[in-house]
Amino acid sequence: MASPLQFDIPHQLGKDEARRRIQAGIPKLERHIPGGGQVDATWLDEDRVKLAITAMGQKVSADLQIEETSVKASVTVPLMLSMMAGAISGFVKTSAEKMLAAPSDSVSPGSKA
Repeated sequence: MASPLQFDIPHQLGKDEARRRIQAGIPKLERHIPGGGQVDATWLDEDRVKLAITAMGQKVSADLQIEETSVKASVTVPLMLSMMAGAISGFVKTSAEKMLAAPSDSVSPGSKA
C-alpha cells in the first residue's frame, strides 16, 4: 500500500447533519464506480466510518472522520493503483462534497456538476 492521501472537506452542517448525509450517500456510491464495484462501510464509532471500495480486483480504503465543521479523510490505494491515486482520492473527495451539499445543490457523485 502507498502512503495515505489526506484532505479535509469543510462544511457548515454540524456533526449530526453531516453524519446523516454521509450515511444516506454511502449506499449510492457503488453505482458511480467506473466498471462497477462494491463499497463496504464499517462505522467504527458514531463519527468515523471506514470504507472498503473494491473494483477490478483492487481494494481502496477510505477513512472518514466527521467533525463539527469538516470531514477529515484519508485514502489509501494499493501500489498497483498508485498512478491513479490522485483520481481515486478525487472521486472520494468529490463524492463526500456532494453528499454534504444542500439537497437542491446535490448531484450524483459520478456526474459532472
